[in-house]
Amino acid sequence: MPICSICLTKEANQTGSHMLSAFMIESTIGERGNEKGYFISDEPNFDYRNNTGAEPVVEDYLFCSGCEQRMAYVEGYICREYRDKIKTERFQQNFIDIINAGQPDFIRQANRVNSYAFTLFIATLLFRMSLSTKRLFHDFNLIPPEQEHLRVIINEALPTYENFKVKIKIPHFLKNLNEKGDLFNGLYFIIATYDHLDDKTMSFNLSHPTYRLPYNMMVSQVIILFFFEKPRDRTIYLDFFKILEERDILLSLNGDGSPIRTIILEQSKWLSIISSIRDEIVANKMPGLMQVFVQEFVKKHLREPTSEDWRVYIEEKFPD
Repeated sequence: MPICSICLTKEANQTGSHMLSAFMIESTIGERGNEKGYFISDEPNFDYRNNTGAEPVVEDYLFCSGCEQRMAYVEGYICREYRDKIKTERFQQNFIDIINAGQPDFIRQANRVNSYAFTLFIATLLFRMSLSTKRLFHDFNLIPPEQEHLRVIINEALPTYENFKVKIKIPHFLKNLNEKGDLFNGLYFIIATYDHLDDKTMSFNLSHPTYRLPYNMMVSQVIILFFFEKPRDRTIYLDFFKILEERDILLSLNGDGSPIRTIILEQSKWLSIISSIRDEIVANKMPGLMQVFVQEFVKKHLREPTSEDWRVYIEEKFPD
């Protein structure tokens, strides 16, 4: 059995590890054990309508059970203090909205979330995606020095696992993290989400296979842009989601222990991002699909297809 990819000491005996945090995807694919998921590919003839469940985001034998619980401990904290509260009216006192007349949308600052714990959580997401061999992430890789850099930080910053459990209380864990703040030097990220969405299934899980300045990810409810050096304003960065356009990057940046700031996008902006991703996948898919269609049609009908034949083929193959 391989060794754990985090501690490098124990056997990687854990099965069913989510490469994406389970709490971040539950609103779109359902409760654990009853997930729904649909894999979208630009390969010709790929049928996207088959429910994949959680299979594309679950992997076995990457971590030991101890490191799995260590990561779950941090996820639980972020879930309680961030995910469950940032869009809930009765917790408004935990956040402050920053309005900038020159910027689209607005920024919501979390005043009661430990910034180092949040950075640690984001680091584990990036690390897990990079390790995954599943089809959803197999083209996404951190460069080796960056992956090892994150591994060291994650292993050092996660709580200790002893006697089959993580025993430390949250206040003590956060105090320890604050004392280890220097560990996180050089890690920066921008995070964006929506304030309200009528249909929460309007999202994707993806990581861009080639963008590195910054790394680009969408994890269902959130967009994450991750930097390994502090970005500078008025610099062109690779932004697949186009959320940095006409925006003060430094105003939205997280890092250096400052309070966590989240860009809150209007529903129309979020849906336009979803549409642009879908349009790009379709555009990449169609040339190959057309080639397959023509070959099959000529073989079956002994003539070249017309545009009407193509229209009928697409409607039959992709009725929804």
